[in-house]
Amino acid sequence: MLNITLLVTVTGCIEPFDFETRNAENVLVVEATITDKMETQQVFLKRASNLGEVNLLPVDYNPNISTIPIRDLTKYEENAKVSIIDNMGNEYDFTESDSGTYLSDLAFASQPGVAYKLQITTTSNEIVESDFQSVPGKSQINDLYAERTINDEGTEGMAVYLDGEDANGSTNYFRYVYEETYKIIAPRWTPREFHVIYEGNSDIGEIPIIELVPRAQEEKTCYGSANSSDILLANTLNLESPKIQRNLVRFIDRDNAILSHRYSILVKQFLQSQESYQYYERLKSFSNSESVFSEIQPGFLEGNLKSSMEGEPIIGYFDVASVSEDRIFFDYIDFFEGEDLPPYFFGFNCDRLLSPPLIRQLGCPEPLPVQIRWEIIEYWDTNDGTANIVAACPGPYIVTQRICGDCTVLGSNIKPDFWID
Repeated sequence: MLNITLLVTVTGCIEPFDFETRNAENVLVVEATITDKMETQQVFLKRASNLGEVNLLPVDYNPNISTIPIRDLTKYEENAKVSIIDNMGNEYDFTESDSGTYLSDLAFASQPGVAYKLQITTTSNEIVESDFQSVPGKSQINDLYAERTINDEGTEGMAVYLDGEDANGSTNYFRYVYEETYKIIAPRWTPREFHVIYEGNSDIGEIPIIELVPRAQEEKTCYGSANSSDILLANTLNLESPKIQRNLVRFIDRDNAILSHRYSILVKQFLQSQESYQYYERLKSFSNSESVFSEIQPGFLEGNLKSSMEGEPIIGYFDVASVSEDRIFFDYIDFFEGEDLPPYFFGFNCDRLLSPPLIRQLGCPEPLPVQIRWEIIEYWDTNDGTANIVAACPGPYIVTQRICGDCTVLGSNIKPDFWID
């Protein structure tokens, strides 16, 4: 085993800590933060793998591949017994709601002056416990706002800033996460879609029977969403006032399609203990993953979780934090009125139209019924010979790629409960 002592700058001082390179196969990974908000608390458990977690989704959207189920290769820790115990003798049990996701049976909130610890018992009878932790202060967001700006790299876009503080003035350490939601409008949507009555037999030249019918579901306006993946930290140790001012939470390039119509971001500010802050800062210093808990760490960073099995490492940290949250909305025209919209998602050119033939022809693309069955095209118009289309063998209909005519390729057609137009 290789043991390396690193020197990491933490809030202005140099502090050594042991960083051990270990075999990460089957190591338990724990994500657990309980807050002072009255809510159903959550604990996430899984097992690390030396192979990492394989992402089978394409980096770029391929319009010639219809949506297929993706097998989740994450090794979730299932059927564990999870509970949180406080120093007043109260115990809060958790039940697995989905693979590796454990929710408290009752909503509860951490209380000032009360200490809590996490206890996990796996199906292999490994017992994992944390140190006792207590909520360090009272999180308060004073303002959340967006501005059009140019970042340090010279890129123009939208910056989301936050002003906040500890209302009790007892801690200097902050962590942030966000959930962003954005409206998607399919630029080539029409109210009708194809319905194949009979595909025919291309081998003998049979003409398929296709009709146009009203769309069966909403496919013009959808909503996409994403969660923050970076570790976002801030502290007030070197500030004249113990308040967070203009803390950059999110920067979005103006060419990012999520800005095209209406955008919303929910930001959560967590007040942390110094120990918790240092753990996340150390984690951030050597993690380059999109989500630090979703790939194998290059080594092992010890937190406040211990296993009953001697020498068995645990990845993660049990945190008790105060949380506050705020949400803002803005439209593209609020900041870019009269200017072109960003390029469409994945840079896709929705001005490109096609007119596939009804039956298979030598040197032609797949016939229309096949493309309908594979869900790679959407109806746009009837081909009267006047449209400027890209096709070697024009057919009776003009079509667009599905991503341009059906927003459900990119998001949900169900408007979120919080959404305000």
